[in-house]
Amino acid sequence: MRTLIFFACAAFATAAHAQERTFERPYWLDRAVIESVGRASMETQADRASFSVTFREVAQESRDAMFAASDRARLAAAAIRSRGGDGVQIRSSADIQAIHQEYRMRDGERVASERADQVENYAVSVTLSVTLSNVAQAIDVRAAAMAVGPESSSDLQYSLTENAAARLRAYRAAVEDSSTRARAAAAASGSTLGRLLVLQEGQGPCLGQWQSGPGARVRDSAMYAVAPIASVNEEVVVTGSRARELRLSAEDIARMRLPEDVPPLQLSAQVCAVYEVLP
Repeated sequence: MRTLIFFACAAFATAAHAQERTFERPYWLDRAVIESVGRASMETQADRASFSVTFREVAQESRDAMFAASDRARLAAAAIRSRGGDGVQIRSSADIQAIHQEYRMRDGERVASERADQVENYAVSVTLSVTLSNVAQAIDVRAAAMAVGPESSSDLQYSLTENAAARLRAYRAAVEDSSTRARAAAAASGSTLGRLLVLQEGQGPCLGQWQSGPGARVRDSAMYAVAPIASVNEEVVVTGSRARELRLSAEDIARMRLPEDVPPLQLSAQVCAVYEVLP
């Protein structure tokens, strides 16, 4: 009985060992292969522009501060849409901060109270985050927002959408580059290049530790011209709290039209390829 148990355990261990060894060796180690990393880099024009503006108001009542900041933000949003149309996407966020009364310590240091009954006033900030699908409108759209007089703003940022055709062109160029490098390696070794076994986006080693990603995007010193935008002469008007009207003229917006040369983006792609080598 003990002998049967021993043989059964040995057979089980042998089967388990064989199963573990199934994936110990990559399949291309039993044949001659050539691994190549294909690279491509090209310039392309951005298809997205974005910026943000923040309007801040302070009042004794939180409601009054929120109304005042919201009124200015709505005026800016209306002006932005008058210049950007359907190509503009606006996201808004609000921050409310209670400003407490301060008192002096015995050593003269001023300390703000944290008690709810000692709130001196409220500061409300409303931020508009703007994204444009038409980069040529970016200057005028930003000018419309800046004409309202935000307390802070960001620079124009340019980017490329993930499904942009330029990304596919860069990927194809990287694939072609990997094929060219593999053929050169085969020719140098006096062998014949066979079929493609593995193709991965990123850098080698293939099926090992490699880094993937859509590619780096950096600004370049070269510029391309922005298409002119037709002038808009009408006023932008919104109704604020207490039925007062907030107005923004076309001249106000025109004065905030700051110069901006839009740089091309440097787009790169990498692939890792493994080709078999024919005997």
